[in-house]
Amino acid sequence: MSRLEVPLLHRTLWATGDILLRAELNIVLKDSAASWHRELFRVDSGSEITTMPAHRAKQLGIPLPRKAAKAVAHQPTGLTVRSGYLCFMIPGLGMEEYVVPCFFLGEPDTPSPKNPHASVPRNLLGLSGVIDKLRITFDGAPALPRALYGNLMEQKI
Repeated sequence: MSRLEVPLLHRTLWATGDILLRAELNIVLKDSAASWHRELFRVDSGSEITTMPAHRAKQLGIPLPRKAAKAVAHQPTGLTVRSGYLCFMIPGLGMEEYVVPCFFLGEPDTPSPKNPHASVPRNLLGLSGVIDKLRITFDGAPALPRALYGNLMEQKI
């Protein structure tokens, strides 16, 4: 069984001294011409579904629905939702292609603002369509010197 370990990333919130942890994973996305593009996704066990800005998906040539879903908005950001799929591989975990549901957020022709706040869509790898294909584990045991705060571990199921 293939297994990949990625160190958890951290930053210090200087106002309080708290250490904030996150897990990020480089994946390669398949576009409509069967070309591959490396993109960074935050692994988020609290996200119900994978999300990606529609504008970025369009830039990469990822197929996405023409029309947004009617009478629905992405609750955290308030942006329009296009419900589609992402096809990707995870470098270091073999050559298997995964297809997962994805909400493409915002308008494909409108770039997202650069400043990071709640209304800016992010690349998030959520649970739906992922947990039946990959075993994702957060391990907080330090693995010095590379993983001071632990690792994100991924395995094929």
